[in-house]
This record gives sequence, C-alpha cells and structure tokens, in this order.
Amino acid sequence: MTRPLTGGAVLTVRGDLRSVRAALEEFFHSRGWSVEAEGPGRIDIARGSRRRSVLFGAFAGRNFHLSAPIELREGADVTEIRYLWGESAGRALGGTTGRARAARVHRETATALEQRFAADGRLVGTRTR
Repeated sequence: MTRPLTGGAVLTVRGDLRSVRAALEEFFHSRGWSVEAEGPGRIDIARGSRRRSVLFGAFAGRNFHLSAPIELREGADVTEIRYLWGESAGRALGGTTGRARAARVHRETATALEQRFAADGRLVGTRTR
C-alpha cells in the first residue's frame, strides 16, 4: 500500500502566537527553509532552487524547490499550527517523482516539527490530515 501524497499535520502547542511563530521560524531556518511571506496567522516557507528544479526536475536533489503555507490560529494558552501540503506539491517542477519527493520531505519535516515541540514540552496534541 502506498502512502498518500497529500497531507499535513495540525499541531496544538502551548504558547501565544508570537512565541510559536518565533519557534517555527527558527525551526525552519535551521533546516534550510526560508520565510517567503508573512501575514496575520500565516507564514509561507520555501526551500531549494526554482532554477535548478526547472532545469533538472525531481533530479535537482537537495536543491529541489518546495514551498508550503503554514496557518496559525491562537486559542486560549495554545496555538494551532496547520502545516498542510496538497497533491500538486512538487508536481509542476518534477512530475510524479517530484510529487513523491515533495510529499516525503513534507512528511519528514512535519514529524521533525512535532518532535521539536514535544522535546520542549509544548506539544499538546497532533493530528494528521
């Protein structure tokens, strides 16, 4: 059975929106992602090179371009992090292989994000999509 190519993780963590946003930005920067845009309750992240991905497609290796929106929702003493990716992630630049690579990288990143908040005791709950 193959794993689904769409998905995401919804994490509920202790902390206000400002502190959770700072922790997210630090986490993604440490893993080679950059913040492309920010807005109220949203961070758009990206990594890799669009140029190399256009030239080499899924075979751009670690430079394969990926992006994802992260939605943040503040509640009472907690913030919900919605890190979601769709079926089209990676497909435009890498076809079927790119889509599978994108899904794998996003799943691995979501797992690492969950472990990061669990390690400092801030993780309240998580669910997959």
